[in-house]
Amino acid sequence: MEFNFGNMPQLNINPAVDIMDKINREQQEVMDAINEAADERRRKFDETREAAIETAENTAEMKQDLKEVIHNQNSYIKMLERQNDILRNMFASGEDGVAVQKEIMQILQQQGNDSLFADKGLDAGISAVFIAVQVWLKSRGIDF
Repeated sequence: MEFNFGNMPQLNINPAVDIMDKINREQQEVMDAINEAADERRRKFDETREAAIETAENTAEMKQDLKEVIHNQNSYIKMLERQNDILRNMFASGEDGVAVQKEIMQILQQQGNDSLFADKGLDAGISAVFIAVQVWLKSRGIDF
């Protein structure tokens, strides 16, 4: 069965198809822009996360290095305190100073007659050296 509509004008749907194509293209452009923005946001998030991880790793490494530096400085300070105590004990009182002078005299006498202080001026030389050492230490901030 065939219908004949006779002289009826044919319906031109080309403008509707063009409009639909245009709408589809615009929708696709919007979707592409949304996807591109989402990708950019994801990329920036990943970069930020990686930077945060790297910062955390660097911070942990620096913290460990700082602990080591502090430990070394504490060890060095303890050694300096021990040296300072020894020096204070050596020069703190006149009696200790005499003991130090006698010890220095013994060392020089053990060197034999070739020593610089082998003559009778040994006592005076030791006293002068001892006083010079005290003055030098005081000039360096070690006061007794």
